[in-house]
Amino acid sequence: MAENGVRGERGSLAPLLDIDESSRVSEELLEWEPVPCNARWRLAVWESKNLWRLSWASIVIQLFNFMLSLVTQMFVGHLGSLDLAGASIINVGVQGLAFGIMLGMASAVQTVCGQAFGAKKYRAMGVICQRALVLHLVAAVLLGFLYWFSGPLLRAIGQSDSIAKVGQLYARGLLPQLIAFALYCPMQRFLQAQNIVNPMAYIAVGVLLFHILISWLAVFVLNFGLLGASLTLSFSWWVLVVVTWSYIIFSPSCKETWTGLSMKAFRGLWPYFKLTISSAIMLV
Repeated sequence: MAENGVRGERGSLAPLLDIDESSRVSEELLEWEPVPCNARWRLAVWESKNLWRLSWASIVIQLFNFMLSLVTQMFVGHLGSLDLAGASIINVGVQGLAFGIMLGMASAVQTVCGQAFGAKKYRAMGVICQRALVLHLVAAVLLGFLYWFSGPLLRAIGQSDSIAKVGQLYARGLLPQLIAFALYCPMQRFLQAQNIVNPMAYIAVGVLLFHILISWLAVFVLNFGLLGASLTLSFSWWVLVVVTWSYIIFSPSCKETWTGLSMKAFRGLWPYFKLTISSAIMLV
């Protein structure tokens, strides 16, 4: 059985949760007029358990991925108040804006892939993911100018020259992270649409522990400074991308949905682009 009960032997689909019989019983109970109070309580507890079985891993993924930047900022704080000020404003302003756009665009992946998964069009899911990867990379290139020229932007909003200079240095070290995040978002939504969340949670925990170690080495042992701290964050994100990508390629759970790179990803980009823009605007 594959992760979370998504697939069984020879690619056949199994229920996400072994609750088919309970589901039928609950529907029958809800059709009663009125629904007995004790039945409502039992149904509420049953639904809550099922939701937590699905959501705990998603919570861990988002929390630990967010903590990557938080850990870096904590280590930057040991370099001095000026470095901390520059890194903080980049994390909140520039990086926050870029991540918001990327996450908004990625929500379209989960929507379309979820529909394809429900319709059992598994091969289409891989094409959708690749199409999203193309658009995310284009968005990352455009947002990269914001990172590279973040110094003038910080001055324009009233920051001092010293903070703007430090912030720009930190932002430029995060350019590889921006590309990594552009790749990770569609892959994450691609797996979530298949209800494959536990492996991503384990990966997120492992990468965070690894990031803490190399951040300590970069800041306290090797004295790489502010740029070293930001590059360390970028490196950890690339580790996250490589491990997740390897899981998609080599895991039996994705053998039906990921069948390799396809030129079909470049077809229908415009309709998909309009969907991603709408999703990004709603989230940002």
